[in-house]
Amino acid sequence: MRRRKYSSISLLRGEATPAEVSGSLVLFVKRKAGSIFSLLVGVLVGLILAQALSGGSDSAAPAWKGGQVVTTWNQRTGAQRPQGSLPTLEQRHRVFTLLATLTGHHTRFCLRKAQPAYRRQVYERYEPLVGYERKRSRRGLTGALKAMVPKVARRGLFSGAEEQSEVEQIFSHAKDGKGMQRNYDGHKYFFAINLYNSFDIIPDLFSNMFKVSAILGYHNVFVSVYENGSSDQTKALLRIFDALCRSVGLRVVIRTSLRTRGAFHHRIEYLAEVRNAALAPLQELRDAEGELFHSIIFMNDVLPCVDDLLELVWQSRRQNAGITCGSDYIFHDEVGQPVFYDNWVARDMNGTALENAPFEAVFRDVESAHRFQRHLPVQVQSCWNGIAVLDPAPLYAHPHVRFRMAKLSAGECSASECSLICNDYWNAGYGRIIMISRVKLAYDKQVWDIIHPERRNLTYIRGYTRLGGNPDDPHSDPQDRSWYGPHDRLFRQEESEAINFRPPPPYVWCWGWDGAGDLEGPDVEPIWELMPNTSFDPRLVRHDRSFTEL
Repeated sequence: MRRRKYSSISLLRGEATPAEVSGSLVLFVKRKAGSIFSLLVGVLVGLILAQALSGGSDSAAPAWKGGQVVTTWNQRTGAQRPQGSLPTLEQRHRVFTLLATLTGHHTRFCLRKAQPAYRRQVYERYEPLVGYERKRSRRGLTGALKAMVPKVARRGLFSGAEEQSEVEQIFSHAKDGKGMQRNYDGHKYFFAINLYNSFDIIPDLFSNMFKVSAILGYHNVFVSVYENGSSDQTKALLRIFDALCRSVGLRVVIRTSLRTRGAFHHRIEYLAEVRNAALAPLQELRDAEGELFHSIIFMNDVLPCVDDLLELVWQSRRQNAGITCGSDYIFHDEVGQPVFYDNWVARDMNGTALENAPFEAVFRDVESAHRFQRHLPVQVQSCWNGIAVLDPAPLYAHPHVRFRMAKLSAGECSASECSLICNDYWNAGYGRIIMISRVKLAYDKQVWDIIHPERRNLTYIRGYTRLGGNPDDPHSDPQDRSWYGPHDRLFRQEESEAINFRPPPPYVWCWGWDGAGDLEGPDVEPIWELMPNTSFDPRLVRHDRSFTEL
């Protein structure tokens, strides 16, 4: 066997001469020249390809993927995550400010400075809404009568048992355990929320949602959020509050979508689909688990206080209303003050549209205007106004009532999807629709501060002194008589009295929105639309949701 002349050990020990070492290195380079050349060629080709692939990107505006939704959290998007531009320093600071506290910013001081008398009224008024188990005793004759009267009323002894049989069939199994052996834990509330570019109001929305759910009972509340097409960081903030809701035991489903309204998509059809998407878990829970809800609170991107939500729920159940709305406001530059906003949907009992005007000119109907200016609940033909509490019975019944666009082929006026669902509630026999003037809602901080001013001490401001009377009398303080008065306006007995509901108007003023694309407003000449003549009285109570069942 041929042996090498010089081993590596001998070279390390210095046994070879420099000439011999140099010759060995030259020989090594010649043997490895092919491999070294191939390596250099590969590196060069890689650099050329990298430069070619990165040539189309903008290095001055690096892509930023923050705030997008991962596939595991939102399984319904089915699309790849888009890339957005890098946020500015101001946007980063705003994100940090909101996420550093995770609490409400606009409505956090709603009740902090409330007068003691108002606090006492709130505790007493909303005590029946508390959703925790309490010991109840119905012993003796009085208890037996209290237990019997609600059942007699619900069976339709005074309002027609045949008409109420379907409602009884829908809601009976939730109480007697025939559905899916699910325990009946009291009145259940379904919150449906639509969001679009709502980054600024989400902390207030969920902060109040936590508080309201703590009162109604977390086990009685389900929250469904549907967000679509937002260009801000709404999706990122929803992920955080999704985790917070689950950590406190609040059941929540948050579904997002990249979908936006196309240029040729009918506006009302699109909005109806978006609202129905927020209501989708309502039927899913019924079909999968047999769970039914007794009240639906549908919310837009508004700024409500905790007592605003509780008052809407309380009035909805007190009046056994089919739909209960607040009153929303925006700032009118020409008038120089907030005015009523949602007059495209709201109609009084004459069928006339409400006005974009201050409170003294909102209603044309004399009786409605009188009650509205005294901050009392008002019966209306239709309303939405940012928040609406719905009786779910028409949504569970067959055929289902849903958000929809107008039946143009049948000559129906192309009204708002919210107006149409109010009309469908009338046709289904649930025409007890009311508007709560006490609940004033805003969409931004400017209007919210105007309609919720702080209570002032008039004694120090202008020497005002109370001359006798009851200190708790809501008429004794001029601030409580003003329209844009303090949020802690004391309740009056009239606000708790049952409303004497009137029959529906034969005609309703309709201003249609029949076109597609980005239009600034309705594009159809307004008409007086004839309402269908129902064969039954829509004012009767067909689904008893009052406090007698508590």
